[in-house]
Amino acid sequence: MAAFSRLLLGGISLIVVGLLTRTLGPAGYGQYSLIFAYHFIFTALADLGLYTILVREISRPQADERKIVSNIFGLRLTAVVLLLAVAVLAVQWLPYPTEVKLGILIASLFSIGSSLVQVLTGVFQKYLKLYYVSAADVVSRLVQLFLLILVVNYRPGLLPFIWVVAVSEIIHFALVFVFARRLVPVGLAADLDYWQETFKKSLPIAVSLVFVLLYFKLDTILLSLFKPAYDVGVYSVAYKILELIIFLPAMYIGLVMPLLSRQALASTGDFLKTFRKSFNVLAIFALPAMAYLALRAEDIIRLISGSEFGPSVRVLQILSVAIMLIFFGNLGGNAVVALDLQKQSIKIYFLGAILNIGGNLLLIPRYSYFATAWTTVLTELFITLGLFWLIRNKIKFWPDFRILAKAALATILIVFLVHPLRLEFAAATALALLYFPILYLFKGFNRADLKEMISRS
Repeated sequence: MAAFSRLLLGGISLIVVGLLTRTLGPAGYGQYSLIFAYHFIFTALADLGLYTILVREISRPQADERKIVSNIFGLRLTAVVLLLAVAVLAVQWLPYPTEVKLGILIASLFSIGSSLVQVLTGVFQKYLKLYYVSAADVVSRLVQLFLLILVVNYRPGLLPFIWVVAVSEIIHFALVFVFARRLVPVGLAADLDYWQETFKKSLPIAVSLVFVLLYFKLDTILLSLFKPAYDVGVYSVAYKILELIIFLPAMYIGLVMPLLSRQALASTGDFLKTFRKSFNVLAIFALPAMAYLALRAEDIIRLISGSEFGPSVRVLQILSVAIMLIFFGNLGGNAVVALDLQKQSIKIYFLGAILNIGGNLLLIPRYSYFATAWTTVLTELFITLGLFWLIRNKIKFWPDFRILAKAALATILIVFLVHPLRLEFAAATALALLYFPILYLFKGFNRADLKEMISRS
């Protein structure tokens, strides 16, 4: 169910991006992307590490779920409203057009809804009932697509497109909230002592998230300050594809996270076994994803956004490397939390943020969106290696790279088989699926692994 819904959502998202880019053009889509990138900075600050803490705390034996979820829900709502008020005020001093500033005000509704949905997702994750979230996702995205089609027919300016996102996210939140109450009687709670205790636990995660957000979305903001909206649009199309793809490993690791949290407390041996299996699953998909995006980037960009976004092809090829790294970075980041290594990871995220911001400030004026793309790759490489080094120091373990090597060999064979044929996009995509039987022959996975992956999907 979850895997099917993710594929459906991915398809809807691509249609949405296609409609937006073809209607707004590079400059208009650049402004649209800037609005939501700006909001991401403040909603990520409002996260305060609460989602991760919620999952960890309610996954432990004899947890008072109602108290935990209701208080964290109340704390998140308070934080996101306060920070978005700051966001709306702060943007008045930035050199953006009035339409963009109004769009940021309207998008506050979206940010509040999405922030609350994100923290409530921890309830479904604990009970392994993410199909509730998937159903809400699908309904809200279909509403968004329907409203978008109506708006496109009238060919208005930027702001109606922002309203479409805001309205669909309000519906999304309403559905998730109703579903969550079927599992836990969640409400608004404001136990200040509990808030203080929770904040102390979440602070290391919150600080790490500040640094993560600085390199995850601040590059778009920096690009908008140095370059015109056209450049932001070119970069944002490629980056949107990255976001759609990396949601898949994030979803998989989200399902594994409660198990890692329990095993980190109970049994190092079981934790290592789950960590190793998860690494191997990610290796199977990360390498072919990188190769496919790099080789078929032109077809993908043209299919989604048309010829106006030609420069986005090279950007997507560069970001394909970052996508591969993010697959493993997701596992490293969650394993660090499960092992209670948040404080030690702050230095890694801090240095990664410095690397990213410094690289962008230095290179954007000369290299524009290519600078943001390459800086993203280097930052993800640094962060991923740093997290795995931290895990190794804690549990004296390094992943077994044999499956990774087999995945690399199968990927190389598929590249040499498919790429020289210069096939059409659909035919090349179908032929590329031979990767999986080839990897099976290499004993990269077996039937038991396949059943386990399907059961978690």
